[in-house]
Amino acid sequence: MKKILKIIGIYLFLIVVNQSCLNEHDYISDIEFSGATGSNLNNEKNYNYFTKTDVLKNDIIFIIGYKYQSMASLDLGLSEKCYAFSGGQSIDNDILEDTYSLKFDRPFKYKNLIINANQNLFEIDEIKNQIKIYEGLSEGANKVILFSQEFKSESVFTSEDYEVTFNCSTSDNRNFEKKIIVKIEN
Repeated sequence: MKKILKIIGIYLFLIVVNQSCLNEHDYISDIEFSGATGSNLNNEKNYNYFTKTDVLKNDIIFIIGYKYQSMASLDLGLSEKCYAFSGGQSIDNDILEDTYSLKFDRPFKYKNLIINANQNLFEIDEIKNQIKIYEGLSEGANKVILFSQEFKSESVFTSEDYEVTFNCSTSDNRNFEKKIIVKIEN
């Protein structure tokens, strides 16, 4: 009986050690999209804190948050070296920035241009040059879409609510579409 308990104990120990050394393989299974306000936007952009909002006053900012799902796998790599008691996390797919699409359901004016409803802003060179996309480090903001102050000051929006549609794809051919309602104050 003692031999059986020792064998079971060793087996359980090996399972625990093996599982603590594995990387977690996750993939982006969905996204969240929302309007936001930020603090210290002129300083180091990666360290800004963003708060979700549906009223865009001083800045036009949208944040994208990733929802992850674990991939099931079996790896008994008992021969591998493990120097820590917790494995890392690896994301097995990426959101492709060149697939971004951002559309407003109402027209607005930018400089002397009338931007029609449901026109992809990333396809208009004058506007695309006014958009910065960067990694966000605050919770719920994996990617940040920040419109320049020049764009904000030279744009005229109606006082009505805008339905904003965001589309993107991942490197493993998942497609996401999110719609939100925002009010943009001039």
